[in-house]
Amino acid sequence: MILSVAIALLLSLAACITSLDQEPSDFEDYLVVEGFINDDFGPHSFRVSRVSRFAGIRDGGATPLIDADVSIEDQNGQVTVLRRETVRRKDLFNEPPGCNIMINFVDVQTSYRTPGSFKGEVGNTYTLEIRTLDGKVYRSEPQTMQPTPPLEALDLAFKELPSLDDIVKPSGVEVLAIWQDPPEEANYYFWRINGTYRISTSEEGLPGGTCCFFDPTDNKERNCWIIERDLEGNEIAFSDDRVNGERISTKVAFIEDNGLRFASLTLPEEKLYHVEVEHYQVPEGAFNFYQNLNILDEIDGEIFDPPPLSIRGNIFNINDVREPVIGFFGAYSVQKKDIFISKELLKFRQRFTNPCGDCRIRAGAQVEVPEPYQ
Repeated sequence: MILSVAIALLLSLAACITSLDQEPSDFEDYLVVEGFINDDFGPHSFRVSRVSRFAGIRDGGATPLIDADVSIEDQNGQVTVLRRETVRRKDLFNEPPGCNIMINFVDVQTSYRTPGSFKGEVGNTYTLEIRTLDGKVYRSEPQTMQPTPPLEALDLAFKELPSLDDIVKPSGVEVLAIWQDPPEEANYYFWRINGTYRISTSEEGLPGGTCCFFDPTDNKERNCWIIERDLEGNEIAFSDDRVNGERISTKVAFIEDNGLRFASLTLPEEKLYHVEVEHYQVPEGAFNFYQNLNILDEIDGEIFDPPPLSIRGNIFNINDVREPVIGFFGAYSVQKKDIFISKELLKFRQRFTNPCGDCRIRAGAQVEVPEPYQ
């Protein structure tokens, strides 16, 4: 997610740049909150962690808070408790020398999640609360869920990226969203992008290559569906200040051809990759927060960069508002639309990466046929 990258950059800049009219922070770490709810059924997930301002997320400085009490309360006093679950994951690893496959089981804790039956309602107001073991209480400003204008359509466009390689340039597919913006009011939007595709792996790698991992106690699984949730680099903040009341068409995602996404030989050519766009209308505070994250993500972190932007969001320590908290709790109505990327759209495809081994160990893999392909 862009939030993690931007926070890492923010912390690295903050460690070496202090505005002349600003006192250095008394706090050595920051609470980071990621997540929001919508009016679709859950579970809705939240990540809560602390990040050292001298380390940053990319340096392993993020410490998940696994023992906090997290809840959401509506305007009627109805409280929904978010819980963490422990999931047992099978890991396969190589025991050298040779390709001696070993099996290990790891207990992995999930993010904080609402019950699957929980969904927000337009017009209701929600507040996030986090209580930590050391007695601190963090609370968001109340957020009222507003309706989101429906998406009229999605459009696709093949795009080549600039490259010094004149033979096969990097490429992918742009996704454009089209909708009618409400007139006579300021509106702000952002999007989440999900993708689905199918892979088939081989049982043997290239000569001299890596080992192909298969569980010797289980059936070899070579055909999987890969579910990509909230694709990185595709959270975009958008304001209608120049197009208020117009029919809007804007790019909301770029699906890069990574050698696997559009390579399936078993899917129909018109359904190589499934794209789902989640379309949200958000309040101005959320727009400013996401826009600042986008700006921070574009800064390269040189010493002569401007001081970091304020991305504190709407969450605060109720007993010490000076404490920096990074995150924005939102309650947004969602509009969804989906589309398939076809072989006909692609002018060319990137070289197939030829994965091998059990496909179930890949991120987002499942063997059940997902709904778009049923």
